[in-house]
Amino acid sequence: MSLQRGELVLVDTNVIIEAHRTGCLPQIADGFRLCTVETIIAETQAGSHNRRPEQNIDESWLRARIPQIGDVTDEQRADFVMQYQSVGLDAGERDLLIYARGLEDAWFLNSPDMAVVRFANQVGWLDRLVSLEAMSRVVKARLTGNLRGNYLESWLSIARTNLGSGVHR
Repeated sequence: MSLQRGELVLVDTNVIIEAHRTGCLPQIADGFRLCTVETIIAETQAGSHNRRPEQNIDESWLRARIPQIGDVTDEQRADFVMQYQSVGLDAGERDLLIYARGLEDAWFLNSPDMAVVRFANQVGWLDRLVSLEAMSRVVKARLTGNLRGNYLESWLSIARTNLGSGVHR
């Protein structure tokens, strides 16, 4: 699958925060059909009292720009934990992956976390993973700062290659 404008992309907390930090969040929100879960929205707001005002992401703005915000039940969480045991995911990542499993349409997943990449490998989703750099490139975003390493296409490519060849870092 090739990432194009208008694609459905599931995003985690770290992606939202990094996109906001580098100024491309509005551009990727306009260029893709972003999707996340309630747990992720809550995580973007956690600790906001410890941030500088420009680092905070307005929740109402975020909800308006992400058209698909799913909810996950406790039963779904319990089923997921029973099936996958301990895969090292935080609550937001876990809920996002649970939600993704229920999607039938074509979609992509953006998470710069190695636990998510390992899970994607386990369930055959490596080709669904995209980087924030790739998303920014597709929409020709003008970044106000450099993306951190695990948001780059090179990081994701190395992670995919290592998992594909049996290297589990």
